[in-house]
Amino acid sequence: MKSITILFIIIITFLSDYTIAQVNFGADVMSRYIWRGVDYGNSPSFQPSITFKEGAFKIGTWGAYSFAGEGSVFSEHDVFCKLYFESNAGTFSFIYTDYYYPSEGLKYFNFSGKGEGAHTMEAGFSFNGPVSFPIQFSAYLNFYNDPDYSTYFQAGYPIETDEVSLLFFAGLSGKRSVWYGTSKAAVINVGISFLKQFYISEKLSLPISASLIVNPDLEQSYLIFGFSI
Repeated sequence: MKSITILFIIIITFLSDYTIAQVNFGADVMSRYIWRGVDYGNSPSFQPSITFKEGAFKIGTWGAYSFAGEGSVFSEHDVFCKLYFESNAGTFSFIYTDYYYPSEGLKYFNFSGKGEGAHTMEAGFSFNGPVSFPIQFSAYLNFYNDPDYSTYFQAGYPIETDEVSLLFFAGLSGKRSVWYGTSKAAVINVGISFLKQFYISEKLSLPISASLIVNPDLEQSYLIFGFSI
């Protein structure tokens, strides 16, 4: 499993010198890092990313670093890749993600399994419907270093207006999972997200987002705000 992530790091390094590839980098600043209905860091979060795209293949790295919090400061650094196929029926995507949490104190090159290593690896699939019916569906499985082999499923439906983009979504943990804090299959992520572009000039805009999120299983709710740079 170690070789998989090392291979992706090598590909990222190669693509950084490959002028044909499209390179994107930026960051989000969020009032809270809520991921699949779970609060990470209990504080504002700075989330930088670098992505390389060539054709239907995308590879990148993403991080999340809390500004401050109760107890230790939370940090996350992931590597991911995505292969997608577009058709008249919609877009089909296959995703691999390597999750690593520096704040846990584990060394990056510790690729042990059975919940003892520094990396948890996930395989995912997503579908985005066509413009005429833009329903969204995704499914994910932790296949390495998660004794519960945690699963997550989410459905969503976007709505575009003249002023703002909306996304209604609902997600569930498929079974008992320490990863998601569930004792059995449970709905953990329900809400609505808003995205609005604030135009600073004709060529420059600032994306502003807000989300209302409820985790019915934990009986928690969150209202978060963020912007992208």
